[in-house]
Amino acid sequence: MKYIFGKMTAIGLAGAIAVVCFTACGKINETTVQTTENTTVEETAAHKVGGWTLPADTKITDEELAIFNKGIEGLVGVEYEPVAYLGSQLVAGTNHCFLCKATVVYPGTTPQYKLVYIYEKLDGTEEILNIAGIELPGAGDADSNPIPGGWSYADDPSVDEKSASIVDKATENLLGAEYEPVAYIGSQVVAGMNHAILCRITAISPDAEDGYALLYIYEDLNGGFEILEINEITLSIDA
Repeated sequence: MKYIFGKMTAIGLAGAIAVVCFTACGKINETTVQTTENTTVEETAAHKVGGWTLPADTKITDEELAIFNKGIEGLVGVEYEPVAYLGSQLVAGTNHCFLCKATVVYPGTTPQYKLVYIYEKLDGTEEILNIAGIELPGAGDADSNPIPGGWSYADDPSVDEKSASIVDKATENLLGAEYEPVAYIGSQVVAGMNHAILCRITAISPDAEDGYALLYIYEDLNGGFEILEINEITLSIDA
């Protein structure tokens, strides 16, 4: 996947997000999502990447919510709140990917954001395949405090007018694709503010592909915006 990258700055941004692959069966793994600047995944059809079909709208339907609820039934210790439906993949049944807000059921814990992969079998039953974390640098884990000066996960991932405007202004000079905010993942206070926003990317030129990416955007004290980094979120199957 080809993207145009803004100049990297040293304003409190360090670290990366890790890769996750999952198999169509097997026990639950909790890993870290890897984001990469370059992808080797081929686009196979409109809104299809690596065998995954991206929905026209990431808003979760009642049918998708029912699949999710059945898939996580019996899972204890962490509360998973589905935020967006990222895609499906036809196998012997269907694989589904949900973006979720995950909160450990314990006082004082901080929320995190996970990709929850659920396998819908042909017999109508569901199984969790994988739970992959989206990690922001310095945000700490679920039972620890954020590192001073590090990132903080958002309590509310909803996309409002402000976060939509941040993406619009930061990407207005990027060519080849349109960036649509899906969820507000976190922020970091610097001399201004850094934002981490998960976006749906829709290709509008032959050298770009549809997909998802985590955009790190710097908002300066004068209301200007600059893209620090674009990290692709890859939905994939481990061969």
